[in-house]
Amino acid sequence: MNKERKLKVLLINPPFHRLKGFGHTYYPIGLGYLCSVANKLGMDARIYNADAADMSEKVNHSENYNEKIRSHKKYIDALSDGGHYVWKEIDDVIRSCRPDVVGITVMTAKYASAMKVSQIAKSVNERIRVVWGGPHPTICTKEVIGEPSVDFVVSGEGEKTLEELLAQLKRGSDDFGKIRGLAYKKNGIAQVNAPRELVQSLDELTPPDRENMVHPERYFADSFSNMITSRGCPFLCGYCSAKSIWTRKTRYRSIDSVISEIRGIKSKFGSKNFYFWDDSFTVNRNRAIDICNRLIGESLHISWGCTTRVDLLDEEVLHLMKKAGCDYISIGVESGSEHILKIIEKDITVQQVKKAVEMIKKSKIAFEAFFIIGFPDETKPDIEKTFQLMKEMEGGTVCFSVFTPYPGSAQFDTAKRYGLIPEKINWSDYSHQSSENYFVRDVSKNEFRGYVDKFSREVDAKNAKDLNINRLFLRGLREFPNLIKRPGLVFHKGKTLLGIFRRRLFTYDSK
Repeated sequence: MNKERKLKVLLINPPFHRLKGFGHTYYPIGLGYLCSVANKLGMDARIYNADAADMSEKVNHSENYNEKIRSHKKYIDALSDGGHYVWKEIDDVIRSCRPDVVGITVMTAKYASAMKVSQIAKSVNERIRVVWGGPHPTICTKEVIGEPSVDFVVSGEGEKTLEELLAQLKRGSDDFGKIRGLAYKKNGIAQVNAPRELVQSLDELTPPDRENMVHPERYFADSFSNMITSRGCPFLCGYCSAKSIWTRKTRYRSIDSVISEIRGIKSKFGSKNFYFWDDSFTVNRNRAIDICNRLIGESLHISWGCTTRVDLLDEEVLHLMKKAGCDYISIGVESGSEHILKIIEKDITVQQVKKAVEMIKKSKIAFEAFFIIGFPDETKPDIEKTFQLMKEMEGGTVCFSVFTPYPGSAQFDTAKRYGLIPEKINWSDYSHQSSENYFVRDVSKNEFRGYVDKFSREVDAKNAKDLNINRLFLRGLREFPNLIKRPGLVFHKGKTLLGIFRRRLFTYDSK
């Protein structure tokens, strides 16, 4: 019988924004759930968000999309710069933690960065078991498991699969054939096991571990207040690969567990501003109403934001959300062209967008609208319609993305069919704000890049003009007790506010 021992597990969110020179401190909640799994098994597990910058770093804390797009080259250059300080830090952290297992969460945009982290882990100690999970390895399992520096791939919902894998490693066993949702190598040959069914009740999952963080000094109270109340989305948006991971079934946590987690986060970290990372918070109208009523009845006195669809909002729900503390809503608009909205299967109309925006403004909730240009079937008139709708959307901010064909999405298949994606894909070019993105049939590359530059500048000017300063100011007041304990953050917060005021005063009117 093999003797069990306490394994050390290091769960890593690979760097991306940081390599582009942007500050992006947040709590990687997916790794939080996995960290809880490992620690429940009696292991020594920690989370390392390598995308979280140190207070001494000179990083950009603005939301300037023109700069984000232009800075993608910095990410590309950093990938080949072995002496970059971020890679040095990652090497130091791995050496310090001395993990037996390194787990890496990987989105497509971070593929190249995650590969670099895997290689660093193997260079520190070739016996470290490297496990990949997340959207990209779930869709591209065979490609990823073929990489020399990747030992295991956890596909789909990872908690149960990782639990069984770690249990086997803890026992010193190499019998992985019965673990559903796992890919591994046996005698150098890739093995892909049967898929794992989704967890039926999300309440079965242990709450995310927010305490075992590497470099906890890089976070402030509201860094830990992002959470999920559901998993999955029933819609078929062609640019999104969520259905390939979660299927189209939406599963919900009990409202008791949601309230309990809010209370716990508020008590432990002093967080007062929350964000629900559900794909569409109001997809179940009655449940959204029940959550709002509980938030009101429990007198939690928090503010919160969420993401949802324009066709899942009405005045009654918005009024209740506002009363329950909602001060921010992100909505998916994507395009101002009815033609494109149909092609990408968004299943909304421009009129529904305009109606939702008016209702949100009437409810006095700040909002952000997601826009994308560069779909394969998009024409210049389609792009111009998106410009026009964006300009008409007064009172809210815009999140601007350049279309990226993510594997597992219908639009990836379309771009592939049109010959817009090469056989050998360079994943380091793939990102919402990549200057390399060009997947349009009927617009030349030079013309499209001109549109990207124009749109990003228009968005930056609009956001500077329409940003809800009152909301930002109130949140600043709520954070003040935590900020005075963390003087280094005051500078960064102040710098962001000054930049916003400067742009509001001196940028041109985008209309």
